[in-house]
Amino acid sequence: MELESEILKFICASQGSVNTEELLCNLGSGDATADIISNREKFAFCCPFGQPKVVARTWLRLCLVKDCPGACTGLHLCKKFLLTGSCPFTRTRTGCRFSHCLDSFHNAAKLTEHGLESLSRSELCTLLLQSDTRLLPQICHNYNNGGGRLGLCQEGDNCTRLHICEKYLNSVCSCIKNHDFNAPQPQKSLSDRGVPDQLFPSLMSVYANLLALKYADRQGDPDASGADGNRGNRGNRANMGNRGNRGFRGNRGNRGNRGNQGNQPTRSTDDIFAEFEILDLYTEDGLSEDRRPTTPYSNVFAAANDTDASSDDGKSRQPNLNKTSAAVRGRGGDRGNHQPLNRSRATADPESVSDDANSEDGAKRRPRPVRDKTEICMFFIKGHCKHEDERCYKAHNKMPYSWQVLLDDQWTALPNNETIEKEYCDPKNTYSSSNPPVHFDTMTQGANKVRRLSTSNSLVDVSFLHTTEWVWYWEDEHSSWTMYASRSGGHSAADTGSAELEQKFLDNAKDVVEFSAGSQAYSLSFQDLIQTNKQYGTKKVVKRRPRFVSAADVRAKNTRRPLAQPGTVPDHWDKTQISQTGYKTVSLHRTSDEYMEIETLFCNTMRGFDIVKIERIQNKALWEAFQLKNKQMKDNNNGHNVTEKKLFHGTKSEYVAVICHKNFDWRVCGVNGTAFGQGSYFARDAKYSHSYTEDSHVKSMFVSRLLVGDYTRGSSSYRKPPSKDGGVINLYDSCVDDEIKPSIFVVFDSNQIYPEYLLQYKSTHPLHINIPNEYIIIPTQYIIIPTHYTVIPTQHRHNLPLINRTPRFTPSLPPTPSPKKSDSCVIS
Repeated sequence: MELESEILKFICASQGSVNTEELLCNLGSGDATADIISNREKFAFCCPFGQPKVVARTWLRLCLVKDCPGACTGLHLCKKFLLTGSCPFTRTRTGCRFSHCLDSFHNAAKLTEHGLESLSRSELCTLLLQSDTRLLPQICHNYNNGGGRLGLCQEGDNCTRLHICEKYLNSVCSCIKNHDFNAPQPQKSLSDRGVPDQLFPSLMSVYANLLALKYADRQGDPDASGADGNRGNRGNRANMGNRGNRGFRGNRGNRGNRGNQGNQPTRSTDDIFAEFEILDLYTEDGLSEDRRPTTPYSNVFAAANDTDASSDDGKSRQPNLNKTSAAVRGRGGDRGNHQPLNRSRATADPESVSDDANSEDGAKRRPRPVRDKTEICMFFIKGHCKHEDERCYKAHNKMPYSWQVLLDDQWTALPNNETIEKEYCDPKNTYSSSNPPVHFDTMTQGANKVRRLSTSNSLVDVSFLHTTEWVWYWEDEHSSWTMYASRSGGHSAADTGSAELEQKFLDNAKDVVEFSAGSQAYSLSFQDLIQTNKQYGTKKVVKRRPRFVSAADVRAKNTRRPLAQPGTVPDHWDKTQISQTGYKTVSLHRTSDEYMEIETLFCNTMRGFDIVKIERIQNKALWEAFQLKNKQMKDNNNGHNVTEKKLFHGTKSEYVAVICHKNFDWRVCGVNGTAFGQGSYFARDAKYSHSYTEDSHVKSMFVSRLLVGDYTRGSSSYRKPPSKDGGVINLYDSCVDDEIKPSIFVVFDSNQIYPEYLLQYKSTHPLHINIPNEYIIIPTQYIIIPTHYTVIPTQHRHNLPLINRTPRFTPSLPPTPSPKKSDSCVIS
């Protein structure tokens, strides 16, 4: 079971499917592995682009009944929480009626029953999306049949099914159908089903896996396929050769009964590869002309690789796996090492001979191809890879990059690896200083091809130490190179940084993105690597280069032991605005979901105020301490998640910087602010925290994350949470004003707090207040209002309705706030 869990996690972490060879190289090629992936209850085989793949599946489903009594076989989990890891309804008054806990008794039992207890939420999300057809809209069959833009679909853009080209999911396609999940119709259909935007980049693989599982089920069901149950009579198959001698495999119709799998013979690794022995993984289109796969799982992909009848020339459009990689496309460099399998071998690879080549059976079988390793193993850099060099499907190198040249059909390491890398990381360099030089734009050394291997992208594997960070630069009129979002060189900083550009590049390398710098608007073409001023049409060259890492940097990373998981910060943080020792603030766009979430929390109890700006506080040290505390509290809670809340804290502007830098501290709280304990105070409602801000034009308020955990009613004498059982070890985590409906929370450990947002706001201008229609026109030059009341000039009188009643005036200033207690809780 342990190996099965490891295999399942590995596949789910690879977007739900993985190349068979890659899986066997990474997790071992023994009979145990082969037996596990042969289990049709949890895995299925398919063969896109001529490469055998294993797709993960589960029969567990999400329970969609709102008031389920709990006796069902489904998972009791909020769909929004499953898809995103958060739920907006938890922040409302009524809350969310669905569970947000994978560790509840019911959910833990169901996950264990299906062997999924080791999966994280994101891995479980991937598995359920491609297994449970109710979670995503189905692809419109009518849209994919018939000519024209909409095919046979009569509902047009109002269709609730997905208008996406089905062939595009599994092969290269250039038909007139839609190939973009962000197009208006698919985006609306997905949004209506509650699919968040952040999942869009992974939908192509999810739908491809859904399709593969659908065909696997159809082929495995003898009732669905009729004569396909007896597979011994498949000798003459559309003139594809006499295969009737394979009659000993004929009686497979009984496999439709999944309950009888226990009597099947164990399959070895060689049996797995025998299923695909007719494949030629290294021909131009991935398949040789006379060696098409005939396994049942490949039918869906074979259909997708047929001639595209809708294309202009009508020629067969089959994928070319030997396309020039992004590293050879010019200034862009490689794209996170997403390179195809190459026919050439690296010098570090073992001989391309199967283990049993000299055996009696081996003489009859084609030697197994050796994988060209195009990515560097980060476990080996850190110190140890459990698979060793021969079994690991990634290259072993002590540096996170390796420059190689193709000589005599073999990739050979170039000397002066670190020097070449340092020169390549500087965007002003086109050639290396080596002899002969490496041409970085064409990735050549003389007539020989050059490539750069590296570790995975830092935006893909955020929790690893030795990932590769990519930086984007543009060239100004003085031939100087400026990093995006940087103000160097006297230029206005772009509102888009390297991390955001890199993420968009990973999502779509052919995209054209728009951004602004100062008053100017620009577009950036990823394909051409050209930046264009939209007003004047001037063009600038753009380069994408890795951030340089020296051998000393690698050694320092290996020896340093961070407090929390190395380098782990939230995915939505701006990676270019992270300080190792202090903090950075990042202003949120008013149209972003993040901004609107905080705005909604604030406006729930605050009326008559305008938000000036909301800034995200990015303090790596405080975040790591907060995460470490979260882990400790979870361990103390028998592995169950700790209750976490977003709460308000009002303060003076003079304390803002020290809170952002060092966090809150209860020791400077006044005696009047300790009714529920001598700790740091936070409120559920912004209105309460507002009374603790200063009397200034612009006020400051923090929105903080709090690990409130288990709480009880506080007392002014408490200097730490009280005991749960009368002892000195088992303590509560925080104190509140009311155990039933708490609105004030007090914590005594600053590591339970992370000051996440700084909100600045001011009183709404009196002329902007929504004034009721109790106005009257007074025939004087002005409407005179007593002290502290609004004065409205005569020229605005025509906008006011005539009402024959006594005028009611609206105060120009809000009511005087209630008396202060202690202003704030900060480190002195």
